[in-house]
Amino acid sequence: MDFTAASADEGFRFAVRADGQWCRSRRRHHDPAAAASCHVIDEVTRLAATCPILAPTELEHRANAYLGQTADLPDTRVRVNWAAVHVHVAPEDLHAAQARMRLRARARADWEINQLRVAQLVAYRDQLREDPTLVLAQLLLESPEAVSEQTVDIIPLVAEKVAAFAPGAAWVKTAHLLDESFGKLAPDAKQFVIDRLCTALTEFGGEVAAQRLKEAHRCQ
Repeated sequence: MDFTAASADEGFRFAVRADGQWCRSRRRHHDPAAAASCHVIDEVTRLAATCPILAPTELEHRANAYLGQTADLPDTRVRVNWAAVHVHVAPEDLHAAQARMRLRARARADWEINQLRVAQLVAYRDQLREDPTLVLAQLLLESPEAVSEQTVDIIPLVAEKVAAFAPGAAWVKTAHLLDESFGKLAPDAKQFVIDRLCTALTEFGGEVAAQRLKEAHRCQ
């Protein structure tokens, strides 16, 4: 008999030819040949559902290994002595399946490349949050001829934009404001501000931060 069985790949079916031998017992079945055929079809269909369309040989071996032994069909009094199957794939289905596999592989490769790019961009963004001058360093490394006074003036604007999207952006802006204002103070005024900040930090449990501030500005 000839029949088809759906493969594990949606839309593709195996072409199957089966030969075999059956016999019936004392209690006769009305159509023992149909019972034997249904048994073979059911078993091949079950195995085919786990095989990709590009693996007809695998399906053929599995089916013959299973159907090459005697099987008593329940409630039918029919015995299938043996069955041998031959599996084929239509040439047009073979080409279509191969084309689909290539498209899937290409899509997977493109997805992995995009994920890598996203990961690199995220890492670069995080580095810029810590040190926006990396932009200038990158320009000097990749396109030194493009660096000008105007380019250097743009770097603080880049830093501000990056900081706006950083976690705790309000604190980042506060730090920038303090840095901008602090740099213009006279030395004694700077020392006064540092002393006040250290005192406030200590009062509110920030001893570690106060110590780091002292060390950074060599404040005793």
